[in-house]
Amino acid sequence: GGNSAGVGGNPYHGHTGIGPGQQQQMNQNTPNSPYDNANKGSQNNLSSMNSASNEDIVVSAAMQQLRDPGVLIVAHGSRGKPKTVRLVLTETAITWRTEMRKKNTHGGKELKLGKLHQVPLSHIMYVDIGKQTTALRRVENASVSEALCFSLLTKEGSLDLEANSPRERDALVQCFSLVLDEVHAQNWRDIYRGPSSDMP
Repeated sequence: GGNSAGVGGNPYHGHTGIGPGQQQQMNQNTPNSPYDNANKGSQNNLSSMNSASNEDIVVSAAMQQLRDPGVLIVAHGSRGKPKTVRLVLTETAITWRTEMRKKNTHGGKELKLGKLHQVPLSHIMYVDIGKQTTALRRVENASVSEALCFSLLTKEGSLDLEANSPRERDALVQCFSLVLDEVHAQNWRDIYRGPSSDMP
């Protein structure tokens, strides 16, 4: 009887011996061919992740600036000269007013602020990139680079803006896209929810 127990045990031990052995071999063999690819893949991902996080940093920096103290940017109207305005993003609206430095009588510079304009974020429908609007397509603006321009299309009309650099333009467009996604999602939620308790 002892013999058969040994035989019964043997293949069993042999089996467990083969099991992990096989797996080890598989582990060595399989990744060998795609290994380089896997490596390259992860490097690519890394570099694109880096650029994404850089972009995030740029966007969040632009967002900070938009909220306080605001961004100085050139606003184009459908008539008249472009004006430098300070564009500010508040919790519920965007505001802008012209800002000009005028020489005063003492030879210093005085800040002259125009009337404050305000549009609720829920009235901004979308962001247009480039020179899409009548104001930006005026002959007088032919020399303005497409890469600097964007427009905020609101229920009150479009706010046509020219940034200081393509990078700033892109960052601001991202900011407004993020903000509008939030606002519009919020609007839908409010419509579905009805009056919500946390409203002021």
